[in-house]
Amino acid sequence: MRLDEKGRDLFDLKMSSAEFTKDIESQCNWFGCVPDSVFKQVLPKLKHWHLAPRENHLIGMAFGAKLAGQKPAVLIQNSGIGLCLDALLGTFCLYNQGLLLVISNRGVLQWEEIQHQDWGDITEPLLSVSKIKIISFDEEGIDGLNRAAKMAFENNEVVAFTIQRGNLDE
Repeated sequence: MRLDEKGRDLFDLKMSSAEFTKDIESQCNWFGCVPDSVFKQVLPKLKHWHLAPRENHLIGMAFGAKLAGQKPAVLIQNSGIGLCLDALLGTFCLYNQGLLLVISNRGVLQWEEIQHQDWGDITEPLLSVSKIKIISFDEEGIDGLNRAAKMAFENNEVVAFTIQRGNLDE
């Protein structure tokens, strides 16, 4: 069992969409999403958010927001990494700009649908080889979200915060 500083079992940690929204809004002021069921309770609680049909389009929108002085957070499913990696590397990484990338890491849990299993296996290795730092909710809890945002905007880098199915109230 791995415990956080408050004695909670990190693998049993869950966060409410209200708690997640409060924390992410304290760190970021521009939000974009390609819809995913993991975020369905979060989006209505955000004051304002932008919808994109594809992840690479969302990265372009977030880069524009960053250049306009915003602190962007992008919420996507891990399968969208394939679509947005070129856009991430060619904008945020190339120009050393900060981005909080919140990824629902689907396919990690055995009971998840078969179409998510491959992405569950390769998400973290793909992010690592792309030199994108990863902070996992399963390792740090809600404090990891705040640390990821702080790293992204203080160090001007892309930082991925991964959550699993069941970490948020869906």
